[in-house]
Amino acid sequence: MDSNFLINLTPQQMSEVYAELGTTEEKINNDVGFILEWCQKQPHLPDLQTEQIKVRSFLVACKNSLEKTKEMLDNHYTIKTLLPKCAHFDTTSQLFNDTCEMNICIPLPKISNDGIRVVLQHLKTKDATSYNFMNTTKLMLMALDIRYSKLDFAKKEIVIMDMKFCTMNHVVSILEHLNDFTRYLKGYAYRIHEFHLLNVPSFAISMINLVKSKLKKKIEGRIYFHTNVEELKKFIDPSILPINYGGTFPKTSIDLMDEWKNELIKHHDWFLYQNKLVVDEKKRTKISNFQLESLDGSFRKLEVD
Repeated sequence: MDSNFLINLTPQQMSEVYAELGTTEEKINNDVGFILEWCQKQPHLPDLQTEQIKVRSFLVACKNSLEKTKEMLDNHYTIKTLLPKCAHFDTTSQLFNDTCEMNICIPLPKISNDGIRVVLQHLKTKDATSYNFMNTTKLMLMALDIRYSKLDFAKKEIVIMDMKFCTMNHVVSILEHLNDFTRYLKGYAYRIHEFHLLNVPSFAISMINLVKSKLKKKIEGRIYFHTNVEELKKFIDPSILPINYGGTFPKTSIDLMDEWKNELIKHHDWFLYQNKLVVDEKKRTKISNFQLESLDGSFRKLEVD
């Protein structure tokens, strides 16, 4: 993987991930070839011959299901066409810089022994004057896209969300765009293992309960609330966590965000190329499974296991 930031799985760990899915690296490679051949026969899809890593990542996230992988790839490129405001990325823009200045949104460099990547999100300040939840979403999707297409290989995800700087104004911005957020999630294949919420203010509980009500029932046992980082360390190896979260990884989340921003900037040309990979709806021969009007409240589509 082409990353100076992320520590990836060893070949042995990758083999263990494949074994858990009942497959092998050789079979995965054959399946990727099969899916790419299928993509070439779909006239509405872009040319994906350069996207073998993304196809493999989607295949793993879809638990080695060829049919589900094909559906998710179609959704992924369809959503970039139908909802482009969070799909077109430019790391040279002032918007990108401003969003990075307001947010921590990082995959932590060290991966767990069992192949799970931990993602940390928190605001840098309570100032909500210029905050826009969809810009934050855009930054999150940038990270997902580059990771699963080029830089990373992980079996599942653990998300840590620290709400210590969250204000009522932030909550209002999130609620305003919640449906759009769920629509974008429909276009990305990844498996959430756990959610860990830190420092949740009382006024955010109603929003969280709203989100929980739209999730599959089995996720309710995977959402954990913590009042301090000591509780968090009972679930996550401290060697993975940055030092300002009680961990022993020798950098703060601010340091890591600066490095991750540079990693994104380094791949500026890659993002520009990805912006061109969209569907041509005029050439679609079958009705899409992805319908905007059917996605309101679609948190139930989020894969958690």
